[in-house]
Amino acid sequence: MTLTLDNRSQNKESSLTQALRQIQQLNSKIQELEQQHQDYVQKQQNLIAAIAEICVSPTQEIQALRILIYKGEAACRQYLRSVLVKQGQASKMTTGQIEKPTLDKRAKNRGFLQNSKK
Repeated sequence: MTLTLDNRSQNKESSLTQALRQIQQLNSKIQELEQQHQDYVQKQQNLIAAIAEICVSPTQEIQALRILIYKGEAACRQYLRSVLVKQGQASKMTTGQIEKPTLDKRAKNRGFLQNSKK
């Protein structure tokens, strides 16, 4: 009788230990997912700021946001790079040369777009 109670007691303890280990693993996974979510949100906020800075018309902004929503971050960055290239070509055609502040802004944006491909 005592042996049976000891076995039941050990089985309950073993089950509780396993449950506790599983809870700890789930908590670790939750923390990891929360961190990934925070990183994702930060990237999206940075990208939205870049959209507002790069796009010169509401139509371009809407297009960039649509691409971001439906096709993802990489496609949106590609679109923004193409917008920058077109702006550079248009400004070369109209002014003959790119003004320094515009060049600095574009260089900063290109750096942001290239560095955040990770």
